[in-house]
Amino acid sequence: MAKAPIFEHPELFQVLPWREWIRRTMPGGVEGFVFEDLDLVVRRFGRDDPLGRFMFVEMKYGTASLDTAQQWTFGLIDWLLRRADPKRIRYIGYYLLQYPDKDPEKCVFVLVNGRRLWISDFKRWLAFEHPVEPMRFELPSKMLEAAQR
Repeated sequence: MAKAPIFEHPELFQVLPWREWIRRTMPGGVEGFVFEDLDLVVRRFGRDDPLGRFMFVEMKYGTASLDTAQQWTFGLIDWLLRRADPKRIRYIGYYLLQYPDKDPEKCVFVLVNGRRLWISDFKRWLAFEHPVEPMRFELPSKMLEAAQR
């Protein structure tokens, strides 16, 4: 059985019994399994556009970033969605949100894909009113070859 994951900030990790049970009792990455959770799906829609647009957001405290399993898993999802919506009409992209303080009221800025946004611009970004370039994943060529079969 795989070892339990090591978290950079375990005090911030939300313990959900079902997620923990799955990760504890199922095979791990060495056996070809990855179990990831996505922090946020942001979708904006309206009366004239009931489908709306959406983006995925992974939230990390401080300078933490995506680990390899997250890069490959979310990168594959991103790659497939970009192929399904090449003009980015519905799927805007995948974003890494890094916040410097645990208390949102104390933050004056956040980083979105490495770009510093003041809180006012961050709120506009969440409302799809302040564009930020989405992440670009570099997936292994063997993964992309398999995905194209």
